[in-house]
Amino acid sequence: MKKLLKYGLYGVAGVVALLVLAVAIISATFNPNDYKPLIIKLVQEKKQRTLNIEGDIKLAFWPKIGADLGKLSISEHKSDQTFASIQGAKVALALLPLLKKELVVDTVYIDGAQANIIKYKDGTTNFDDLLSKDEEESEQIKFDVDGVKVTNSAVNYTDEGTGAKYALSKFNLTSGHIALAEPIDLATDFSATANQPALAADVKLKGTFLADPEAKHFAAKNLDASIKGDLLGGKDVAVTLSGDVDAKPETHEFLIDSLKLALAGQFDGAKVALDLNAPALVAQKDEVTSKKITVSLSQEKASDNFKANLTLADIKGSPKALQSSGISGDIAGTQGKRSINGKFSSPFQGNLESLIFDLPKFAGNIDIKDPAIPNGSAKVSFDLSLHADAKQEQVHSKFLMNVDNTKLNGNVALANFKKPNIQFNLTADALDLNKLLGSNHAQKAEAKQTTAASQKPADMSALANLLLDGKINIGQISYDKYRLSGLNVNVKADGQKLTLSGLNVKFDDSQIKGGLGISQFHKPLYSFDLDIDQLNLDKYIIASDKPATETKAQANTGDAPLDLRALKALNANGSIRIGNLRYGKTKASNVRVDLKAADGVATIAPLSANLYQGSMNGSLRVDARSTPSIAFKQDMKGIAIGPLLVDAINNDMLDGKGTLSVDVTAAGNTVGAMKKALNGTSSLQLADGAVKGIDIAGTIRNAKSKINIFKDKSSIGADQTQKTDFSELTASFNIKNGVAHNEDLAMKAPILRLAKGDSRGDVDIANETINYLAKPTIVKSLKGQGGAELDSLAGVSIPVKVTGTFSAPKYGIDFAALGTAIAKSNLIDKVGGDKAGAVKALVGDGNKVDALKGLLDKNKSTDSATTPADGSTAEQPKSTEELAKEKAEQKLKKLFKF
Repeated sequence: MKKLLKYGLYGVAGVVALLVLAVAIISATFNPNDYKPLIIKLVQEKKQRTLNIEGDIKLAFWPKIGADLGKLSISEHKSDQTFASIQGAKVALALLPLLKKELVVDTVYIDGAQANIIKYKDGTTNFDDLLSKDEEESEQIKFDVDGVKVTNSAVNYTDEGTGAKYALSKFNLTSGHIALAEPIDLATDFSATANQPALAADVKLKGTFLADPEAKHFAAKNLDASIKGDLLGGKDVAVTLSGDVDAKPETHEFLIDSLKLALAGQFDGAKVALDLNAPALVAQKDEVTSKKITVSLSQEKASDNFKANLTLADIKGSPKALQSSGISGDIAGTQGKRSINGKFSSPFQGNLESLIFDLPKFAGNIDIKDPAIPNGSAKVSFDLSLHADAKQEQVHSKFLMNVDNTKLNGNVALANFKKPNIQFNLTADALDLNKLLGSNHAQKAEAKQTTAASQKPADMSALANLLLDGKINIGQISYDKYRLSGLNVNVKADGQKLTLSGLNVKFDDSQIKGGLGISQFHKPLYSFDLDIDQLNLDKYIIASDKPATETKAQANTGDAPLDLRALKALNANGSIRIGNLRYGKTKASNVRVDLKAADGVATIAPLSANLYQGSMNGSLRVDARSTPSIAFKQDMKGIAIGPLLVDAINNDMLDGKGTLSVDVTAAGNTVGAMKKALNGTSSLQLADGAVKGIDIAGTIRNAKSKINIFKDKSSIGADQTQKTDFSELTASFNIKNGVAHNEDLAMKAPILRLAKGDSRGDVDIANETINYLAKPTIVKSLKGQGGAELDSLAGVSIPVKVTGTFSAPKYGIDFAALGTAIAKSNLIDKVGGDKAGAVKALVGDGNKVDALKGLLDKNKSTDSATTPADGSTAEQPKSTEELAKEKAEQKLKKLFKF
């Protein structure tokens, strides 16, 4: 028996010796680098990826299986783009423990690892093909890793569906012993960047960590973490966290010791600091205790500051019934001349097992001091109760707030924390915002800067995850000089659209009814449908804060820039109807404005109203995408042209009622440039009106008797007490580069006629000047309205020159021509006898045919009377009348240079 055992041991020793010899021979003769081409080929055939092995592969077989890899990389699926790479890696594991399904690994070294991970829009990733699809769930293997050391590595992650990008770079990690359900010493540092949300920070983390998913036990001891960079919407933010945390969420057991959180950074130009201190909190199966927990917040921006402190007093009890003597806090702050101070407190009780918490009486008061509010101060008190059930995801609250004599009360119910569903009712008899906010005068400058800087649409994406259903009833709201009374509106949000329906409110003297809505929250679309009984815009138009001289200078030169940045951010679709509208001297009724605005283009169609004793209907299009441009079309019927010209171009030279059509376009970055680029057409038809500033008939009467006084004058200023009446007036204009040209002005007046083609000229809209020449003809009145003086000038054309500016036009009559006409008329009257009228018509602008008939008919009768009976044509002596006529003709020829 002993010999058998002895020889058996010899046999085993021999087998072991042979195995050792075989491993030694394999290690000495086997070179894995000889198989690199085969490995590369297999990866290409099986995974359609290119494997690139630049360094040598070193293997070890005994007593540990190990590999030391050089630089290698692998490409994307069916692409030459790099998916992942490493500069070097080293790993070794014990051979014999593998037989017991135990993985014992030495420290793993990885250097320069790089990976680009992509999640495509369909939910797949760029490494799905590397995962085994047929692999069955394997039996868990116990593992034991001596440590991991990673240096200078990076990983990039892109989500093409959301556009999110995340990246870790300069990644370094050193760990201690790693095994299942055992604490791990860990130290890491890296740089992190992201775009959703924006992040660019350096991170350091150190401590002993435990993560046991099976037992649902998580812990961090000697935690020391810091983040520095741009994060949470701030700049130069520093966050530090230290302490010990041990949590078993399943059994509601928590241990917190010396936990401290600190945050500091710049947010919207303000320096913000937050500190949390939790010395000790113990929540076990039968007992809950806690020392005082404090939170402090401070904010500083220039001379403005704000501070808040919150304290949760000692907690005692059991997980089913814990309570605290209360939560208390205080706030203090200054903003300019305003100061605010307040305190609040409430008892606290809860149930950790059911996750139910109550603040039965959260009450406090706030004192506000501000010279801008009435009496320079205001007192605010509030009282609310709150019940929260975290498991059921429900919160209920009732509140009451008093601001001096203003009372505000209501209730709020919230369900579902992931997509909050909020129901509320808000009621107040009167709300004086002046008590809380003060007058808006002190906020104008800041508001202007904010408005000017706002070029992008507001992002309301958070509303997509919010459900609202509530009512607001407020008797009266006061702010500055404005009053809103009888506010009654229903508010509802379904995740797609926020609507305010059943709106019924009186704003100052205007009763407003209708509804408002907001949809497409990522780029809000504002919709509205409003009826307003009356509106006086003069109450709400605020004069410019610029000095009067500067404002006037800009207005005169047209250099005032057009700031349409707000239009670029506007996305709207709606209609407003106004019963009566007033703006300055303009009064309109039955106004309708339908607006569509998107991507920097706004169209108002229809733009209609009853105004200037008539009606208008048309459209307006404004394009603010690059160089601002407008397109304006309008048909006005039955309007009074006088008030319209005064309001539109500051010109009071025309009166009458009729129709006006306008179809123009313009583009430019300033008001002046817009005027100079004005192009289009316009037409005018008026009846029973007058040209103001000159009485042509009266001027001619005076000139006929005082011709020597005016013969040296080229023009006279407009006299608004004078006018030239007309029964009809028509004209059309071609507008090019800010100049309106006309050649077809026609007018009928009691003693004047202006036919198409008898006038021409330009109206320079850009420079607000006029250069126009009209040649009205004097006609003989049927009933002598013009008097004998003008009837005697029948057929005479009077050149009238209109020059000057819109606000100060000048009328020039060619007095030299008028004097010639008057002298001609007087001479013909003296020498023409009963043929004077026909001669005037013949040499003037009268009817030539009728004039010749008048002359020939008289000559025929004279010839017939002097012809002998035998028909001979013997020359007869000339009569006195004929001699006078010849003499008159010679004088006329000499005078008029025939």
